[in-house]
Amino acid sequence: MHPRFRDTRRGWRRRRAAVTLVELLVVVAIVGLLLSLLLPAIQSAREAARRTVCKSNLRQCGIAMTLYLDRKSGGGPQDKFPEAAGLPSQELFIRWPAEPIRPSIAAVLGPFTENVREVFRCPSDVSHFVRTGPKADEIKARWDSIPEAERPKEYQTVPYEGTSYEYPWLRLAGRTRAQALTSRRTGQALSSGRLWVLYEFEAFHATGYAALLGLDDAETNRTDDPTWTPPEGARNFLYLDGHVENL
Repeated sequence: MHPRFRDTRRGWRRRRAAVTLVELLVVVAIVGLLLSLLLPAIQSAREAARRTVCKSNLRQCGIAMTLYLDRKSGGGPQDKFPEAAGLPSQELFIRWPAEPIRPSIAAVLGPFTENVREVFRCPSDVSHFVRTGPKADEIKARWDSIPEAERPKEYQTVPYEGTSYEYPWLRLAGRTRAQALTSRRTGQALSSGRLWVLYEFEAFHATGYAALLGLDDAETNRTDDPTWTPPEGARNFLYLDGHVENL
């Protein structure tokens, strides 16, 4: 073959080995598209894992509540639910100084969870377990205004709220299991599998309204407050029989 043609073929091969700008942009676009498809799936998997941990924590809280009720009554009929705060920081603004500040449900059940505070923390909770920003400043200002002798001892070492789970004290506090499982409207027995014991302060795992609550749930957990409505958003709920549902 003539040398000139051999040189031309070598040059053609060298030119074909290079990547053009258009080809590079196409590759970048494809990678970006794949990442956009994969990231939501990864985030969803992580959230599912956090939701599972949260459910496990609530089940431990349920065991602690059962132990508390049994220990306080010896397993008898006078097993009253604890007088504990619903949202601990509200005690500073609503109850005090007219009434004593009640402990959090985490403090009440602490002896039955080996005082591991993380049991009461939802991994998806970034707003309540440790308050930050203006709300934290508001709580601190109120705390500083309370005489030291009247401040809750648990919050001398634990930041507010110190729990991710709300205790429905209006429905449970000071009542026995038998009383809590009796309908106030009809007097009929209610199912322990429909009575809430704890639930998340907010919809940490999803958004929307908990509109899928059955009639049994709504009737069983209704309080004396005529303005009561079911909690908004999809949350994890702990029931008296120990099971946990995401509604």
